[in-house]
Amino acid sequence: MTIHLKISDLRIDFDTRYPEYMRERCKGYLVEGASSPDLCLRATEENIRLANRDNVGEMEAELYAMTIPLSEQLPMLGRLMTHGVAIACDGKSYIFTAESGVGKSTHAFLWQKYLSEERVEVINGDKPIIWFCKDGTIVSCGSPWSGKEHLDKNVCVPLGGICLLKRVDEVCREPKIERATREEAFDFMMHQTFIPNAVPAQLRTFELLDRLYAEVPFYNLTVDMSRESVRVATECLLNNNF
Repeated sequence: MTIHLKISDLRIDFDTRYPEYMRERCKGYLVEGASSPDLCLRATEENIRLANRDNVGEMEAELYAMTIPLSEQLPMLGRLMTHGVAIACDGKSYIFTAESGVGKSTHAFLWQKYLSEERVEVINGDKPIIWFCKDGTIVSCGSPWSGKEHLDKNVCVPLGGICLLKRVDEVCREPKIERATREEAFDFMMHQTFIPNAVPAQLRTFELLDRLYAEVPFYNLTVDMSRESVRVATECLLNNNF
């Protein structure tokens, strides 16, 4: 059965075996039948098997398997799917990206704790989409692929910065933020962005990443579980104090 979604302003027909489950999981993105969808997606058995490596179950695996054909096509539509946590605060969005286990979600929750949940909203907890709009703005958008907490909102908010998260360690013993170099940003994003197999889409991905670095500030953000981590981050990101 096909359900109809609108994600980052794209109308997507989603051919699913579990329509009731998908309608519930994607309820914030449901639209009436699209007469001319931008994309038609269907997960293959192989994609479902790959998505179920952590034994999340067939239904959730099918949902995540859809990211494979989707991410192959997004760059040619001016969009990138990233691995990270996107939040909105004071009219701008910020993406925290890192390897698994570093604490992306934890840092986002600390923003909510110390700045309030009314002020800080989680746009997506796992796979936000970066959209390069035709008017020249770059925004981060929610998607239903939002991690085990299922934290996502179907909104698109101007992107104010991308933070490459690292943990406080013996080298850097306290929270710290500094501008990332182009090399650091590209190295990080090449591991945290879905790179298509098709060569034209790969080249378009690299073009979009180049534009992203040129127009959106990247930061190295070293964090721990303290309020100081939030102070250091917000003083730079929200107050342009850098």
